[in-house]
Amino acid sequence: MTMSLGALLIQPRLVERRALVDDQHILTLAEVKALPEGVLAVVLDRSPGQDQSDFRYQLLKLVMERSGRPYALGLSEQTISQDEAIAALDQPSWNQGRNPLAISVGLYGAGLELNRRLQPVPIPVTGGILGLRAGWTHRDGVERMASVRSLNDLRDIVLLQGLGWSDVDIFDASGMRTFTARSDDLFRLVDHRRVQLFPRGIAELERDAVIVRDTATSTQLDPHLLIAYPFAGFFYVSRSNPALADAIQLGFSRAIDDGSYQMLLERLILTPWLRRHLQLANRSVVVLPNPVAASVLADVDPTHWIVPWGDLLQGTISSGSQLCETPSLRVLCEG
Repeated sequence: MTMSLGALLIQPRLVERRALVDDQHILTLAEVKALPEGVLAVVLDRSPGQDQSDFRYQLLKLVMERSGRPYALGLSEQTISQDEAIAALDQPSWNQGRNPLAISVGLYGAGLELNRRLQPVPIPVTGGILGLRAGWTHRDGVERMASVRSLNDLRDIVLLQGLGWSDVDIFDASGMRTFTARSDDLFRLVDHRRVQLFPRGIAELERDAVIVRDTATSTQLDPHLLIAYPFAGFFYVSRSNPALADAIQLGFSRAIDDGSYQMLLERLILTPWLRRHLQLANRSVVVLPNPVAASVLADVDPTHWIVPWGDLLQGTISSGSQLCETPSLRVLCEG
């Protein structure tokens, strides 16, 4: 099963935005063919709504800069679905006509099937932040949510997710009651009290807030609960392109070591808005296992996690205030 990422890394699931991609950030097939020998072609697949300002493009740019390898970076000339991009990367060479956009790298949710088909770079792109979920609820349900402090408590409420979202499998494995619906119905269901909680990755909340303000006036961010489960996105390349995989791994490791990766996270993900509205220190934490990707995530170097999954899964961390003591997450609890 392919695990898709959230709005942070692909496109807003719940709102369309116009992509303003400057030509200098596009790398065409003709340009790839003209590259000198030894220059790595780094063509990132592009979905509707993506542009050069997105986190995944900015991260890939940083990683390639830190790699020290000669490269040319750009987005694909045309937009393409995730399934089509993965199929293109699964081909041995764009010269055979089955990868007409010359796509060479993608960023997808880590999973066994993807690891079989493609070559992963097993460094979590947001250090595990994708697995931290806060939820939207009806304003009249906020008091009810304050009583949810354990897995059993969570089983007593109805959660909401989109059709086909991989999070549903994680919730099902822990015995949650989950309602699924089309993306354009999600906030309406919260606003009409059809469900109790719509969990979202914390990096998605700022974009969600715009939708809530405009379309769901009875909905608000629950201030009490944080749901956490191991979840990560990896960069993936073709198995026939080990040089690019090696460059990404080297550059990513260097960016982590020199602090530039943390700076990028704080600029684009751990934003002032999120710090003000998440109020992490005041939240209870309920931890769920992720059996869907457990074996894949076990291969991640522990030093590459920002979120302390070992302590969370063992139960030694059960509150947001304890998470605030984690050095890389401390910024979420400041100011």
